[in-house]
Amino acid sequence: MTREFNGNYKNHNNNEKPVYLTFAASKMSNAVKPNTIVEFTDFRGKKHKVAVRNNTEMKKAMAFFAILKREATNINNIIASFPMSYGRIEKRFIGECKRDLKTLGLSGKAVELVLA
Repeated sequence: MTREFNGNYKNHNNNEKPVYLTFAASKMSNAVKPNTIVEFTDFRGKKHKVAVRNNTEMKKAMAFFAILKREATNINNIIASFPMSYGRIEKRFIGECKRDLKTLGLSGKAVELVLA
């Protein structure tokens, strides 16, 4: 802070405390707070990113990703319960796997994407 006498600084008594004009030496820049990015990688390896500005938005994003993580864990458990051949479920078990995935609430198209 820089202090400077006001215009009447010569007209004061020496016993009195002088009146100062106080102002900032340099104006602080009003920097924009950077956004925090919450990341989630799903069971297929795709990264989902959400930019948040404050803690409440971060908690909402984290709660949403927790739901996705639970669903991904359920899908992985169902797929892991079937025998695999060359990274795919054996043909004779595909119908049963589709029924199990549909019980999670996945649509037919989503089931096809999961099994692809």
